[in-house]
Amino acid sequence: MGNFEFQKIRMFGRVERKPAEYTEVYGEPVKHTSDPIVTGSSVVALHFNGGVIIGMDTTSSYGKMAMYKNVNKFEVINQQTVYAASGEVSDFQELTRFLREVERRSLNAADGYTHNAHDYANLLARKQYQMRNKGDPFLVQSVIGGIVDGKPYLAVIDPFGTPLQKTAVLTGYARYLCPPIVQNYWDETADEEKARRVVEECFKVLFYRDAKAVDRIQIAIVTERGVTIDEPIKLKTKWDHEAFLTRANEKLHTQ
Repeated sequence: MGNFEFQKIRMFGRVERKPAEYTEVYGEPVKHTSDPIVTGSSVVALHFNGGVIIGMDTTSSYGKMAMYKNVNKFEVINQQTVYAASGEVSDFQELTRFLREVERRSLNAADGYTHNAHDYANLLARKQYQMRNKGDPFLVQSVIGGIVDGKPYLAVIDPFGTPLQKTAVLTGYARYLCPPIVQNYWDETADEEKARRVVEECFKVLFYRDAKAVDRIQIAIVTERGVTIDEPIKLKTKWDHEAFLTRANEKLHTQ
């Protein structure tokens, strides 16, 4: 009867045999994560004249609760490449370990070749596509930024392993709330200072509108000189608008 074992049971005065339970023979089935548990929120990444800027807030939420408020969610892969992601933090950490191992092997080979941001974006896409085919996808939106052949490079990879090279990348709620800001105040010829102001403005809006966002952000800059990750900063927000003080919802609806 195949690999199944049989148990003898006594029922109504006679001995019968039935197949053993699956778990008694093979153990517990393999289980995969179906829903993110601890998650990071939005990523805002832009080209500017001479490099790439990537911004994230420093919180990681346990469900709806902003439980971890001082988390560094950047990974410097090499001096020309940085990795960030929104989504399941444990999946981000696993992909970080994977990228570190690839970079370590590349350095140990000592063949004079260094993987660039484009290489790592393609590698991440293949890795995430592989896990998606196994029914256990990495539940993250991966963002790779760097310098390739002297030019800024940005790519985003979705949980299905689809890579897209773009000049502006928005993930999480930033995809819905920040496009007008980026379209109206940013272009590829912007300098670093202007790009930084646009990123900060995006996170101000996210703090106002996104329940999981906080007003503490961190910014990474990639240029030909290398990767710089700034210390976290607290955004300057405004809550004392005159309408908040002098007008109620009832008045707004009756005028």
